[in-house]
Amino acid sequence: MGKKWLRVTKLTVLFCLAVALLTPVLAKEINEKKYQPEDFLEVINILPLSEEMSWTASLPENEEVNKIKRIEVDLSEQKMRLYENDRMIREALISSGKPGMETPFGEFQIYNKFPRAWSRTASLWMPYWMAFLPSGFMGIHELPEWPNGRKEGETSLGHPASHGCIRLGVGDAKFVYDWAEIGTPVKIQN
Repeated sequence: MGKKWLRVTKLTVLFCLAVALLTPVLAKEINEKKYQPEDFLEVINILPLSEEMSWTASLPENEEVNKIKRIEVDLSEQKMRLYENDRMIREALISSGKPGMETPFGEFQIYNKFPRAWSRTASLWMPYWMAFLPSGFMGIHELPEWPNGRKEGETSLGHPASHGCIRLGVGDAKFVYDWAEIGTPVKIQN
């Protein structure tokens, strides 16, 4: 093993020595030849050098990027309104928290989304779940569904009936779920 290591070391030393000796020769040759752009491409002068030129351009508007979205919930009216760029795009009936389990007032945001969340507290499914509290304890969702498949009826919409969450009807919940992104502001007021 010792001889093999010495052989590798000798080859490495010889290689390094060759590079060290050839580098100044190659560097001198490179410095002596002044390379010009004309050596590699044809330069075409379209404008006289004395003229100044300015360029302006605008990017096409990407409607998806420029949309500023927000959700507003009015507990006194039991309605949710969706806004894009301060223009209301949709209004829906809701069901907020019943007496003793009121929906909190304030400014929140969508923290997480799940197509179908399970409530351990109420033992039921909450389709199109969107948490608006950082803890994930309360959210916006479709009318709940029990394990046997029975869904709460839409007659509960329009008045407080939930455990604090904001319930939406079947079509409205899916629309809001697809439309809202994580971080979308949620303002709940009375």
